[in-house]
Amino acid sequence: MLVDNRLVISLIRALVFGLGSLSILSLLLYFHGIISFSEGVRWLLLAEVIGLVALALWAWAKGRDDTLRWLAGGLWAGGLATLAYDVVRVPIAVSGIPVFKAISYFGTVLLGYDKPNIWSEAAGWLYHLSNGLSFALMYLALIKRPGAVTAMMWGVALEAAMLLTPYAEVFGYQRDARFIAISLGAHAVYGIVLWLALRQWMTPGKKLAAPSLWLGWLVAPVGIALVAANFYSRYADKLPPSPPPYLGPHLYITWDVPEPDRLAALWVLKRFADPSARFHFVPPFTMLTYGRPFDLPEAEIRRQSVTSATEVLLERNRLDTDPRLRSLAAMTHLAEVTPWMLPSDEDADRLAQKIRSVAAGACGNALTGACLEAVFAFIDDWYKNPSR
Repeated sequence: MLVDNRLVISLIRALVFGLGSLSILSLLLYFHGIISFSEGVRWLLLAEVIGLVALALWAWAKGRDDTLRWLAGGLWAGGLATLAYDVVRVPIAVSGIPVFKAISYFGTVLLGYDKPNIWSEAAGWLYHLSNGLSFALMYLALIKRPGAVTAMMWGVALEAAMLLTPYAEVFGYQRDARFIAISLGAHAVYGIVLWLALRQWMTPGKKLAAPSLWLGWLVAPVGIALVAANFYSRYADKLPPSPPPYLGPHLYITWDVPEPDRLAALWVLKRFADPSARFHFVPPFTMLTYGRPFDLPEAEIRRQSVTSATEVLLERNRLDTDPRLRSLAAMTHLAEVTPWMLPSDEDADRLAQKIRSVAAGACGNALTGACLEAVFAFIDDWYKNPSR
């Protein structure tokens, strides 16, 4: 019977460790372009929550109070450790360094916004909290007897592992000594507070008083919400545009200037060369750290000395036999390479002006993924109706 119980405990630990890893796995899969961040959170984090609730219900039905106390202790301690991890970085944020911007970007990437708003901020900080709680459960599942050294090593190891991913590049952090010191230091604090909280909760024969217990459950979410509100009030309008929700092989990065050649080339790429293409727009001369450059100085498909980007794209994909695409390319050549000659071709001039007009009406002065569809719809209509 004792052997069977040890086996059950081992299986429970393995299950909790696996479920706890799903929260951060959604972010890792996003970094490697396997799925979008929203898909990862929707399926993996949901699976984690359902799995943990199912385990708790099973433990309650079987009368396994030890498992229920263990799960509750991990969540309680994880919340307090996450709060400590955030609080020690508040002075850094107040000093003028947007140290929490990755959390804001969690929300914008998850909900598909270019800039933080109150809804994306709430989503980002909730996801951040889910990671803190999940890491605590993973530590409890991995270490049978929590200690100060192992807890601190666990916290530091989490950040060391993240440094091996494109985390810093995607969220716009500079990998320097200051960044590494802040990150490792805050994670060490997470580990120490995790151990201190677990020591209070897990001491055999010790039962926390009800006020201390409920205060612990209340302090973490309220404290994190206050940290989030402070950061949002200081930096919501100052953060650069959000990273894209997808980082896979079909992501193309280009400047946000709405030029006819760029818009035509994007349309050709999406409609004929790569139907799975997704686009992300950045201000001119932004340093790229992810995605495939398109119609940029460093890109394979770009304007050259005597050819437009659209002409290069058509030639590379052997699409220059289509008469409508040749007409589109001729317009981009005149508009991009020899703009002083554009008025000499009435049809090309009209098409270029119309593309500019549609782009200006839908996008203003800067392209976004959302407004691009209006431009594509116009070019679709033009392509299907040769009389226009």
